[in-house]
Parts: sequence; structure tokens; C-alpha cells
Amino acid sequence: MSREMGKIRPSQLIYHYGPGAIVDLVDESVMMMAADLWNTFNAPKETDIRIRQALDIDHIRLLNENPDGVKVRATSFPKWKICPKCNMMTDYQDSKHCYHCRKKGEEVELYPSRFIVACEKGHIQDFPYVGWVHQKKECTNSKPQLKLIRNGESGSLSDLSVQCVKCKEKQSLGTIMKKGVLNSVFPVCSGERPWIGDREDCTEIMDTYLRGASNIYSPSVTSFLQIPLSEENKDPLVEKILTRKEDIESAKEDGEEGLHYYYKKILKLDPSDFEKIERILNGEFTAEVTYESLRKQEWNTLVQKENDNTHNTGYKSSPVEIHAYMQPYFSAIHRVDSLPEIQVLQGFSRIEYLDRFELNQRKQLIPIMKDSKTNWLPGVRNNGEGIFFQFNKSTLSKWEGNTTLAAITSDTISRYNKQRERLMYQPLSIKSRHLLLHTFSHALIKELAAHSGYSTTALQERIYCSDDMHGVLIYTASGDSEGSLGGLIEQAHPDKLYPIFIRAIERMMYCSSDPHCSEGTFKFHSTANGAACHTCSFVSETSCEWGNQLLDRRLLLNINPGETTGFFDLG
Repeated sequence: MSREMGKIRPSQLIYHYGPGAIVDLVDESVMMMAADLWNTFNAPKETDIRIRQALDIDHIRLLNENPDGVKVRATSFPKWKICPKCNMMTDYQDSKHCYHCRKKGEEVELYPSRFIVACEKGHIQDFPYVGWVHQKKECTNSKPQLKLIRNGESGSLSDLSVQCVKCKEKQSLGTIMKKGVLNSVFPVCSGERPWIGDREDCTEIMDTYLRGASNIYSPSVTSFLQIPLSEENKDPLVEKILTRKEDIESAKEDGEEGLHYYYKKILKLDPSDFEKIERILNGEFTAEVTYESLRKQEWNTLVQKENDNTHNTGYKSSPVEIHAYMQPYFSAIHRVDSLPEIQVLQGFSRIEYLDRFELNQRKQLIPIMKDSKTNWLPGVRNNGEGIFFQFNKSTLSKWEGNTTLAAITSDTISRYNKQRERLMYQPLSIKSRHLLLHTFSHALIKELAAHSGYSTTALQERIYCSDDMHGVLIYTASGDSEGSLGGLIEQAHPDKLYPIFIRAIERMMYCSSDPHCSEGTFKFHSTANGAACHTCSFVSETSCEWGNQLLDRRLLLNINPGETTGFFDLG
């Protein structure tokens, strides 16, 4: 028999409360079931060809366009619950009130255990209280009963113990968070997947985690701007090779040495592309959709002067006049009156965090579907507005010629790539302009939130940065109450935007953590940043594309004596 547990917003199902996530409802803790077990038949389907090709699926089911027609399923998790009055524990799934207190005429509501065990492959289950208590001696009773013992008032693990009231065996919980401590109870992972309702073989080691820990569920959400694309998703190498096909065939007559000379000297190609060239010539090459290729498509549309596509995609943008004092820094500023966005949940990870720069990582994700052949993914369509800043290319190039830039940014970039290597990701070719654009974006988000009527959590960034991309899109896109209220694009007027721009940059001059922050010399730097911290530069995790990393105030303006790395001169 099923019962209704409560309501969840569609956007929450894509981010924090997706399949495999633990959700605290008003009176219960549950785990969301696999998406193909939900009732989503009445959800509208999106068949955008670009999204389908990028994610290799048939369609997206939009959860927020008919929310009353979507019913999601959940299962009680964790099963172990504790009485706050008598401290007796039970794993009886349908129990919401303490059995022992009820026998005394009292109705006491149980609360869920705060500990669970999980492995890096996503398997998860209740903490093995019975096995932990009886790891040295088996219980003399076939049905052990457990009780939580509090030895102090501090709430620390060392003050907590669990005792079996049947055989009196007792074990402290003081060491349960240590790595490998569960080996005596779980030699290998149990392979349980409660959100799917099965278990599979697994050789990983299970460790203990807090039920509400942030790394227990990290969703992989891919965002697509539904804007008219100015070009197809083509690899430029394909066109270059096909237009020179006859010349290449002639070069082949001179043997491999002559062919490679033609590739390197005439076509200026890298030897790493030679295998790819043969596949192109043989008609075997299929262009791969990447994070970079999607951004390039969006960039080519955003930089267009006028674009009214409201009748088709819903996108509309137009250039605005640039204040005279901002013209040296920006070649164009656009107000985006209508900006549709589709956010798609691909899967999730546990314990380890995901690569924010890799789109095609679905094979590494923990599945959100029970049936592996399911050809759709859940998503939401949001409608918003934004302001697009295109940096002046000549000013940016001149700034990048500063020989002292590398001394400031090299350590930050090196630390970021070392983080990626520890997570088994490829290092990225990051330049100083990445940090400049990203820090500028955060400065504007914080200041625009004070004037636009949106909170900082409602504003998001989109960084366009490569050799031929140099811009920032600050936008809001929400399927709920906030989204396209007009408060953000209203700030794009030059007389309003200039004071906001000045205040945003000036605020980056000082930080209450200076001089440690301004010099980028925090003793324990847990993030890959320069002069940036929670006080001055960080924004909400939902607003930042790069996890509040790759930030440095010293690139915006000269904040320390003798520095010359500031891009903006507010003289």
C-alpha cells in the first residue's frame, strides 16, 4: 500500500533530491527511488536534437511543466530509528512511534539514525548496529534488541555507545568514522542499492558517513541554453581535411614521410591528429559533443547584435550602449530579455565529486534508472533573463602580455590541476584570463543582487573562455517564483550599469581577511584560489560553475603596493 509523504519542487528533484538522495521530510527520512519508477507519463517531452545528441538519449521529461501530473516514489531510509525518550532502537520499517513508550501509554515519535555506510561506487545501507555490537561475541538471543547509551552531554561519538539489552554486549561508537574500521563487520561492500531495490557484487570497502553529509549525494546536472544556434556542431578539422582531400591523396604518393610533412608544414596540424585525419578521410569520424563545443555554439549566438527568436526557442537579446568609461574593457554588452534553459539530471556520485568540465562522463556516474535501457532523463525547463559582457579583445591581449601575471596565477592553476589529477581527471589548459573572467563574474553577481531584486542564489554565471572566447553571462533562470521578473535586464541600462560595475570592482579592493587574503597566503588553503575567500569573493555553490575555485582579486585591480596585474584601472 502506498501513501503520500509530501511535496517536492521539480527543481529539487534535479539537484538535491534526485534518485539515490536521502531526503528529510516533515516526519520521516526517505531515499528517492529510481526515476523510471516514477509516474512521469504526463510530463511534457523535450526532443531538442542538440541535447539528444550530447547525452545520447531519446528525450527529456520536463518535470516542472506539469508538476501535478508527476508522482515520484521513495522508500524509508535509513531503517534504524531511535526513541528520543527511552533511547531504544528499532529497524522495523513501518514504525513511526516508540513501541516501548507506547506500552507505557506515551506516544513518542522516533527519529532516524544519523549514521549510514557507503562505498565510492554508490552502494549504501544502514549502519550495521547489530554486527557492530556483536563483533566480538554473538548474541545469545535470536532477536537482539539495541539501546543507545549516552555517556555524556557533549554529543561526541566517544560519548555514545550501543548496547544489546538481551545479551548486555556493548560497543562504543567513538571509532566508527575511521577508514577501514568496519572490515570486521563488512569485509567487502554489500552492494545494496535501495533507490533501485537490488544489490550487486562489489569489492569496495564500506565506510561510515553522516546521513546528511554533502558528499553522500552529488548530482550531475548538465545545463543547456535553448537558444538559436549560429552553426552546427562541427569539428573544424573535418572541413579543413575534406576541402584538401585531393591534395592529401597526392601527398600520399610520396609515402608516409611526405604525407606527414604535408600535414605538419602545409596544414599546420599536430601529429596527435594524424589518426583522426585517417578516420575523417575514411568517413568513420563522428564529431564528439564536448563542454567546449557547446560553449562555442552558445558564444556564437550571444555575440550577435540583434536576435529575436521568441517565436521558436523563446530567446531574445539586444546590444545596449556601453558607458564611455567601460568601453576600454568591453567590446559589447547585451541585455538578454528572454533566456530559456534546460537542466538535465544525468546521474550522481557518492564520496567523490564530479568533474565540472566534462560532459561525457555518464558511464562513470551512478545510475538513476532501474532499467539500464531507459532512453530518457529527467529535467526542468527554466525561463530567465541575463546580461552578457564581451571583453575587449585588444585590451585583454595587452593585459595578458604582462610578464608578472604568471607569478600570481601559476600556483593557483597548478593546485587546481593537482586536485584534478587526484580525482583521476585530465589537467586543463587554464590561463590567467580564466581567473580574471571568473573573478569579475563573482564581483558582478554580488553587486547585481543588491540592485536587481534577485538573491545571489537566484543569479548564475556562464563563463566563456578560450583563445577565441572572452565573455561572461550573468543570468537568472528559475522554474519557480523567480526567473524573468525584469529586475536584472533593467540594470543593463548604461546609467545604471556603470555605477554597479564601479562598486563591484571597488568592493574587491578590500577584505576583512586581509592581508592574508590579499596576498593569497592562507596557511591552510583548501581551495585553488589566489586572493579570494568566503568574505570577499565566494558566491553560492548553485551560482558558481567552477565550485568557488580559480578566483583572484589581484587580477581585477591592483590591491597591493607594487602590483601591476589589475585589469581595471578605476583611477
